Amino acid sequence: MALGMQDGDAFTDARTLLGRFARRETTPSAVLEEQDGRLAALEPVLRCYITHDRPGAEAAARGADEAWRQGRGKPLLGLTLGVKDLYDVAGLPTTGGSAAYGQEPARSDATAVRRLREAGAVITGKLNTEELAFGVITEPTRNPYDTSRIPGGSSGGSAAALAAGLIHLSIGTDTAGSIRIPSALCGVCGLKPSQGLVPRAGVMPLSDTLDFAGPMARDVATVRLLLEVMAGPDPDDPLSLPAVPTPPDPLDGLGVPWQWLEGEVDQDTLELFRQALDQLGKLGLSAQSLDWPPPEEFAGLQGRIRAPETYLTHRDAVAGRPERFGPGLVARIVAGRDTSAVDYVQAQRERHHLRRQLELDLEGRGIGFVALPTTPLPAPLAGRPRVNLASGADLTVREALIRYTAPFNVTGWPALSLPMGLGRDGLPRGLQLVGRSYDDWRLLNIAESLSRLLPRLPHPLGS
Repeated sequence: MALGMQDGDAFTDARTLLGRFARRETTPSAVLEEQDGRLAALEPVLRCYITHDRPGAEAAARGADEAWRQGRGKPLLGLTLGVKDLYDVAGLPTTGGSAAYGQEPARSDATAVRRLREAGAVITGKLNTEELAFGVITEPTRNPYDTSRIPGGSSGGSAAALAAGLIHLSIGTDTAGSIRIPSALCGVCGLKPSQGLVPRAGVMPLSDTLDFAGPMARDVATVRLLLEVMAGPDPDDPLSLPAVPTPPDPLDGLGVPWQWLEGEVDQDTLELFRQALDQLGKLGLSAQSLDWPPPEEFAGLQGRIRAPETYLTHRDAVAGRPERFGPGLVARIVAGRDTSAVDYVQAQRERHHLRRQLELDLEGRGIGFVALPTTPLPAPLAGRPRVNLASGADLTVREALIRYTAPFNVTGWPALSLPMGLGRDGLPRGLQLVGRSYDDWRLLNIAESLSRLLPRLPHPLGS
């Protein structure tokens, strides 16, 4: 799909665009108008938005124009921000991608949204999510690099809108990979921060102890800019940290769980991953092999914890309006109803034990970072419920795509997906870099340095 549109400032990186605003070379209103033109052309195909708030965005952009004229800059002043429709945005409904919710507009912003708004971001509306963030497909949104394919999920609208140049900034949530998977499949960047670093107050939960709120953008530097605004304690989030903790003693080794990848990853992904490892070697990070439990062990543990937490959140809606949920979703929600307290606590104890085992393994070998592909394969075709790994293993799309991401929801470590290039099929592949708990800023340092050495992706859709 080639539309022949001019890029203008739709794809200008955030720091450069902020400089252009400051020098009065353009205005937030002019950039918003350009992105609205792209939206008119692309939204009928991509279907990124659930609620597009054009009047609100235009008013915020005019306010940003005036603030720049008066020399009152802010960290994100005038940059357009799309919000996954799990976050409350004052005056807009929070649907969670479901007809079962969102009958009334939110009365206030989620904490992270409030912080971004106060930093000057221009909120354009609510982006599509898999229903209740309970999956990795995000129908009916499509992938800008190939509109016959899914964007991934559950933050699929966020990733697709970024990749298509409809917005500069976005925020998502991640329970088993829901920021990192669509970032990888759509060729953008997304961070699942350390647990407790970014508050989740005002965000519809899927799993109280496995959910993470985090930033998404087209480049690592902008992800950092967003994290600087979003992070910080919040008394309204029981898992939010009272203060930013001291990161662990710095360790510079690099680990790769090769046995997870062998025979599973498609050839183009594996080649691009090896090239990325070569570039990490130039940065002083030489890879060691990790002998970790198989991904299925992490996914099973993640499911045992998530199921009762999901049921607790949505049981009232399921009891009162079951007909409003999508096909099969009620059965998935109520599957957690019969989990006993003993089984739930046991799963949490196993989680702690496994995390500590892995931490001790990394510390003992001087390893501070882990690298692996974000997903074992590129974006699957829409409407296809199952896929094959390189080994021939037949899995559901969800089983395949969360394979390398869900483990780090279990550990709570920061994990970032960034583009490592296009395959011969023209589809993006993502590199996942993982740090130890609360080492988010060093992780971003490494990722930003690496991103300068990796291939730059062309813009999709003939932009």
